[in-house]
Amino acid sequence: MPGEELPPVGVTHTLYFVRHGQTDWNKAQRLQGHTDIPLNETGRSQAKQNGQTLAALIGNSAGTFDYISSPLSRAAETLEIMRSELGLKRTGYRTDRRLIEIDLGDWNGLTVDQARALTPDLHTQRTANKYEIPAPGGECYRDVALRLADFLNDVRQDTIIVGHGAAGRTLRALYLRLKPEEISSLDEPQDKVFRLSNGTVAAF
Repeated sequence: MPGEELPPVGVTHTLYFVRHGQTDWNKAQRLQGHTDIPLNETGRSQAKQNGQTLAALIGNSAGTFDYISSPLSRAAETLEIMRSELGLKRTGYRTDRRLIEIDLGDWNGLTVDQARALTPDLHTQRTANKYEIPAPGGECYRDVALRLADFLNDVRQDTIIVGHGAAGRTLRALYLRLKPEEISSLDEPQDKVFRLSNGTVAAF
């Protein structure tokens, strides 16, 4: 990984990114990956709060944005709740599979401790180099970076995006042109709205 760079992106529009609200697996600290787990009540409250935050940020311009979600239901429902808070129809958005969470393969559904016990050597190696080393049967952060860079390079207007933890970290890292090893150190809150604009990222 030394000397490797993230794929280039050319984003000229303003983006707002929100991670989906909490699920029961989040609460239990289980790795979700591609598993389609619904929001719990805390997650729905977080989505509502994020929608209110976004409404305060964009005001009457809500109808001028493109709205895109990961196809997983926890992200789609988050965006639907947010759109309601913006005074828009819940269903007026599209999904894009490139926004889906990192695939954790055989670790999907496990806690971190269970994943470590299942494959101790691989878990140690991946913890030290998540960009290049995938979960067993899953993805590494490079895989996520490639599909998210492709997504960002297709953006053609100001856009509101709802996705996932690892995917959100990677999206922000691409936008800020960080080093690959910096991705996994970024936070992944479920109660914040990130604005990506003019080369900077701000959280609200």
